[in-house]
Amino acid sequence: MEVAQASGVTFAIEAHVGSIVSRPKAAQALLEKVPGLTLTLDYTHFTKLGIPDSEIEPLLSHATHFHARGARKGRLQTSFGSNSIDYGRIARRLQKSDYRGFVGIEYVWIDWEHCNEVDNLSEIVLFRDFFRSL
Repeated sequence: MEVAQASGVTFAIEAHVGSIVSRPKAAQALLEKVPGLTLTLDYTHFTKLGIPDSEIEPLLSHATHFHARGARKGRLQTSFGSNSIDYGRIARRLQKSDYRGFVGIEYVWIDWEHCNEVDNLSEIVLFRDFFRSL
């Protein structure tokens, strides 16, 4: 963190499935222990575990980068139509907080966590169009 700050670089970690901060409360605790640390926030890792948006939302204030894709309980990656994350609410909250980072649409095609079960290109287009419509 010290090296990043001395270099003028924003340092972010991604709390995710399998990490030491795989739940929102653990991520919040780490952020409190490391002043200046930020998040690459990806709701999907929490949504897969059945954690509701309302428990993830407090982390938005720590986000300097944001990942978006479809997810639901039991699925880290799913289609736009099966998605349970309220990205409209998230976008409004980010805008209201004057968020300056990027929103990356992150679909991957790997044989891990069922990530090879959707048409990534089509899903990216659907999410792109959704965010543009906002």
